Amino acid sequence: MTQTVQEATSADIAAIDISDICTPDYTAKLERIRYEAALVLSRIAMRHLFATGEAVHDPEAPPPSSGSERQPYFFRKRLIEYLADRGDLFRDGYVYRPTPELVRRAQTPEDVYLAGVSSPDTATMVALRAVESVAGEVLQGRDGLAAMEERIGVAETWHIWQYLMVDVAPKQTCNSLVARVLDQRLRAGDPIVVFEGGAGVGATIRAALQIDGFRERARAIRHYGFTDISRELMRGAREMLGQEAPELLAVTSFDRVDLDDLDSYDDVPYLRDGSADLIILENVLHDVENLHEVLRSCHRILKPGGWLVFTSGNRTRAGMFFPCEVLQTSLHSYNRAVLDPPRRVNVGYLTQQEWARSLTDAGFPSFRALPGESDLEFWPFGGFVAERA
Repeated sequence: MTQTVQEATSADIAAIDISDICTPDYTAKLERIRYEAALVLSRIAMRHLFATGEAVHDPEAPPPSSGSERQPYFFRKRLIEYLADRGDLFRDGYVYRPTPELVRRAQTPEDVYLAGVSSPDTATMVALRAVESVAGEVLQGRDGLAAMEERIGVAETWHIWQYLMVDVAPKQTCNSLVARVLDQRLRAGDPIVVFEGGAGVGATIRAALQIDGFRERARAIRHYGFTDISRELMRGAREMLGQEAPELLAVTSFDRVDLDDLDSYDDVPYLRDGSADLIILENVLHDVENLHEVLRSCHRILKPGGWLVFTSGNRTRAGMFFPCEVLQTSLHSYNRAVLDPPRRVNVGYLTQQEWARSLTDAGFPSFRALPGESDLEFWPFGGFVAERA
């Protein structure tokens, strides 16, 4: 039986809205990306999975134990299940064969397939072709980013990473949601302490700076703990902040913090018990190894009444969702999670039901999911805002 996702009881959290983002234009952008992905994923499948005409796949086979072994397993599994859900494969037991339509699509020139819908030069097509160029190595167990750095160079690889993980249209809901939650928390005017984990290049602050009146309200930030495991990304974020909001540098610290080890940072004030008013985890929580332990640590760090906001993809049917995680599925880190049924049954992105169970079991009975459950198939990216009692 499907559990109904719980909604929040907090009036302040209830004021947060992203309906102005989830518009017909936003939906059209998502559908265009899915259309572009169908071509590239068809080519990958025909070259690497169905070169001999068929592939064997057991949907119920247990995954390997390590992330490096899981990565080729899940990339192959999710590609096959994506195509099967779309009706692009014939199945006979565990044997899968491509339909004539799949074969035709994979052989169609890009300009012909994309005519009137997109073009071969879009940022999405450039990124998808980069993944395609290393798909054979990924299916042999090579980390996708490492393979891309070797093939197309470090700078171009990280330009593609920035686009797919931060700037691509589906992520608009994520960037805007965390920024709006930060702004909403500041509207009371009380001094607040913020901890942002996996803050990367500073997408949350960049988005918040676009909100009218945020700079004035940001004076109430007593401390902003900006953390990531990459010092290089934090250097870039510090430069961005110095250029776009230098007034925030005085209250911002840049610390290397591993989310899977939050309880070991006794010397970091904003990670102590009951120290933070707001925790922000923008598109990073799905990557942790032990989700329950990380959420319990967040509960410990928050003050009573404090908020946790995190964004991520919400896994839905494979035929709609796999284009949203093609790059991620090629990475070793995306596939390393400790599975914890019934809270967590998927590596990488979770279903909204898994997120809800995980929050409840970690001590967050009051939360709100955006977008709502009925919209997830078309708008898979969003997040949760939870309040510590």
